Amino acid sequence: MRITIARLSRFLVAFGLCAASAACGPATPNATVTVIVPWSRGSAEYDAFQAVIAPFEASQHIQVALEPTQDVTQQLDADLAAGTPPDVVDLPSPAAINHYELLHDLRPLPGVKLGSYDEPWRSLAESGGTVYAVPVKADVKSLIWYDDRVLRSAPATWTALQDLSRQGTPWCLGLASGPTSGWPGDDWVADILLSMSGGNVSTYENWLGGGLSWTSSPVTRAWQAWGGLMRSGAAVYGGPSSALKTSFSSGAFETAMTAGKCKLELGALTATGQTPASGITFTLFPPASGSAAPLLVSGDFMAQFSTNANATALLGYLAGRRAQVTWVQAGGDAFSADNDVPVSAYLSSVQQQIARLLRPGSGKELCFSAEDMMEPDMSAAFSQAVLDYVDDPSSRSLKNLLQGLQQTQNAPGSTPAANLPDLACASP
Repeated sequence: MRITIARLSRFLVAFGLCAASAACGPATPNATVTVIVPWSRGSAEYDAFQAVIAPFEASQHIQVALEPTQDVTQQLDADLAAGTPPDVVDLPSPAAINHYELLHDLRPLPGVKLGSYDEPWRSLAESGGTVYAVPVKADVKSLIWYDDRVLRSAPATWTALQDLSRQGTPWCLGLASGPTSGWPGDDWVADILLSMSGGNVSTYENWLGGGLSWTSSPVTRAWQAWGGLMRSGAAVYGGPSSALKTSFSSGAFETAMTAGKCKLELGALTATGQTPASGITFTLFPPASGSAAPLLVSGDFMAQFSTNANATALLGYLAGRRAQVTWVQAGGDAFSADNDVPVSAYLSSVQQQIARLLRPGSGKELCFSAEDMMEPDMSAAFSQAVLDYVDDPSSRSLKNLLQGLQQTQNAPGSTPAANLPDLACASP
């Protein structure tokens, strides 16, 4: 059962919200804070965020004006170039935080405390002990979804995953995503690389840092293993052309999975469009070696680009426990990196299972997704290479693609930030 926006507003206003938090003030009533967000109007995530900010608006008498856009960084860059920066932006990745901090566009948030936030989100939101962004949402990507009414036994091992992939069209695969299509395939490559690394994240970190080339054996094997699981597209429901055109979050696969037309889908709960209440459940991406594979994670980070004190107040509120609890209960299948949010706050058993993976004591190493740790040109080239590989999975094509990715990485100005790869993986 979902909690309505009105009920959340009444509940949280009753508890005072930002009035009790030093990080939220001082603010000016009857003012506006503009926030650029990547969620379209009417989407579950957009509506959930409105539920989160409604109590803040009511208690502080501040209007939060949401500006949805499919390409956050393009809109932000245009606003910065025009000298009219927005107050707050939902940045798509830690690499974006690093990029705008180096350009001195980000405003430090000394009053915002992230001491209760888990790694790797906390360190990726800070620099030199100063907070520059609030990790408002977290997610786990290394989840293989299936319908337990159709597939009675989850593929818990690499061998089981390979066996399932040899029969029919077991894989639901959608790669379309507006201006950034292809990134679900990036996660496939990263997941397999981690899975093949024997629980040692140094190979993954070296790849992100440029110390391990795109044409190296470990990276090449990861791409080849993905192509093998997909049987060069023959194991994909609808075939490669359908995968290239189908939105990863369309929810189209839930019906197909229930009907047995495809049986497995990799990705975060928010990314797949699955509805766990329908009988869909998940298993973790299995290790291809003897050791447990680290889990890929992601997150939304909100940062301030103006001197508007009301924006600072909003970010202080969003970093707090009450806002985080509101978000995980308001729909949109959000998860929180704030350890103060109890697992019991989540509304479904599947959500609670995922939330436990993010908590200390889970025994899991968490690694931020590769495309989120790469500078923009590299990340875009990676996603495009995924689309090209699905279109032509031949060995010659893969060799050329990986050589092209290495050339992009070697291009002047594309060196990854020295500190980011070392922060990519951590135990919560």
